[in-house]
Amino acid sequence: MERVVITNLQSSEYEHPLDKVALETLKKIPLLPKVLDLCDVPFNSIRRMELLGSNLRITERQMPTLYTIMRETCDVLEVEEPLFYLISAGSRNAYTACPDKPIVCVDGTLVDILDNNELRFVIGHELAHIKSQHITYQSLGTLLADNLIGSILGTVPGLGTLSGPTIMALDYAYYEWYRAAEHSCDRGGYLACQNLTAACKALMKLAGASERLVNEMNLDEFIAQSKDFQESSSSNLGMAQKIILSRGRSHPWSVSRVHSLIKFDESGAYADILARKTPVKELSETTPAMEAPEASAEGGAVDKAKDVAKGALSGLSKGFGKFGKKE
Repeated sequence: MERVVITNLQSSEYEHPLDKVALETLKKIPLLPKVLDLCDVPFNSIRRMELLGSNLRITERQMPTLYTIMRETCDVLEVEEPLFYLISAGSRNAYTACPDKPIVCVDGTLVDILDNNELRFVIGHELAHIKSQHITYQSLGTLLADNLIGSILGTVPGLGTLSGPTIMALDYAYYEWYRAAEHSCDRGGYLACQNLTAACKALMKLAGASERLVNEMNLDEFIAQSKDFQESSSSNLGMAQKIILSRGRSHPWSVSRVHSLIKFDESGAYADILARKTPVKELSETTPAMEAPEASAEGGAVDKAKDVAKGALSGLSKGFGKFGKKE
């Protein structure tokens, strides 16, 4: 199937409304750019050196099938071609790193269970992270996950007053955004492969797959599972469990991602973007109608994220004016 090149595609056209809300909240934290500037450069340089020395760089002459899929997907989404590596972590995963010179990495075990259309979805998902400039904020997640942010900020004169609750607030706001950003990039992946079945199958295989029994996987059953999850998590008890289990979780529930993508398709938004029928500004203003099915349940969580982030904003602002100054 020939894919449509989406001329003048803007990331705002496919981004999930919760992504936009949560990211704007993060951007309002005055200290955030300073923290990212402090950490990004060494992390990027080290990551590039590690990949160059330990993994397989994909080019026209090195695994040309994979390279062609990447090249075509870049053309469809109008994204500048990043460095591309095949890794052997055994994690059935893909990720994007280094905002200054983006790198996309796909694990070989994931390649083994995906067909070419499903790979287009996965690679399109990663390219959408680049197009939306999400990777600018990834190093913050590394610092939060490894509990390094307090140690790093403690080395900067004037920032020793940052309290544990403030860092916890930043942690909460960050992961609320990151999960929403994954929904955005699932939409980007769907726009890249332009095949809903392939996109949903890729998400199903990311949830769990056996290379030996991959042909026995049933997408209809997985979609039914996603509906069961939505029903279970809509009760008060289910919502409470969902909030508890979401703490520190970087990705949305696998079944929710499929459910969300199907709703995005059913809303007509996908078809409108592909046909270039809806002006970017108008589409951006009407995105609440495209919310994923879990969005209504998560609406309260987004409000909580806003409130918590306000606390972070207040706490971080106390040290902002002293950044780089001696006591």
